[in-house]
Amino acid sequence: MGFAAGFPLGRVAIWGVGLMGGSLGMALRSAGVVREVVGVDRDPEVLAEACRRGAVDRWTLDPAEAMAGADLVVLALPVAALGELGPRWAPRVPPGCVVTDLGSTKAAVVAAWESHLAPGAAFVGSHPMAGSERAGIAAARPDLFRGAVWVITPTERTPPAAVALVRALAGAVFARPVLMDPREHDRRVAYVSHLPQLVATALAAAAGMGEEALGRVLALGAGGFRDTTRLALSPGSLWQEILLSNREPVLEALAAFRRALDGLEAAVRAGDPEGIARWFARGRAARERFEEVRRRLEEAREPLDEVIASHGDP
Repeated sequence: MGFAAGFPLGRVAIWGVGLMGGSLGMALRSAGVVREVVGVDRDPEVLAEACRRGAVDRWTLDPAEAMAGADLVVLALPVAALGELGPRWAPRVPPGCVVTDLGSTKAAVVAAWESHLAPGAAFVGSHPMAGSERAGIAAARPDLFRGAVWVITPTERTPPAAVALVRALAGAVFARPVLMDPREHDRRVAYVSHLPQLVATALAAAAGMGEEALGRVLALGAGGFRDTTRLALSPGSLWQEILLSNREPVLEALAAFRRALDGLEAAVRAGDPEGIARWFARGRAARERFEEVRRRLEEAREPLDEVIASHGDP
């Protein structure tokens, strides 16, 4: 039994129907590219709500039942759960079925599933760069992935047909797929996703060191504070798992940020206007580079793999 060539598909099973899984189900059903979306979760009330909101056609509490007859299984679970479930459930994936995930870190998840697969099944790690400060099926929406970069992380063991199917999944919900090594993905997202979350959280916490200090911030209107601390609204339980699953790349990114912050502090402490200007120039140059890459990604006709590769490391 071979892997499905692409969409439309017969059955997609989505394990976890919160923000990400629910949004994916809505997008697939809205696009009409799958005959049936089966939801699986441990909470029947969440599954019933997913059905009411149009995220799934039917649901079950049994992952084995959801996987039976599925062309594609999508794991939309917290990263810690993804790693724990691999040794138990990867051997039970039916032949000809492709499994992918939506987790924010990739190396550990890919290893946990790929090494335990039954013959004839395939696992392809993936990470759509989309989300919200809100969580749960109530926050799900069918356009969540539209225009988002969807990173796909095959290894040398991944069948090309399975990679093609996950590329087709991204395209079916109007995302933009790009291939990347799992470890390279983890290093890059540490800078562009995990570090911003930590900085926003630390900034909000610093401003809130005492009710009086926070009151002074709010009294000023604080547009800059509001914009730069938006991510501090994200749920801490979710980020605990993400950060600890990507610990070394996150520590590397934090060290780079600390060096930059120390440099700015030293210039301010020394009363060095030229030193301050140099750090601002470096920051501005990096931001301008980001805007250029973003513009090229939006306008690109060539594969995004080539656009990203041409701009090197973050």
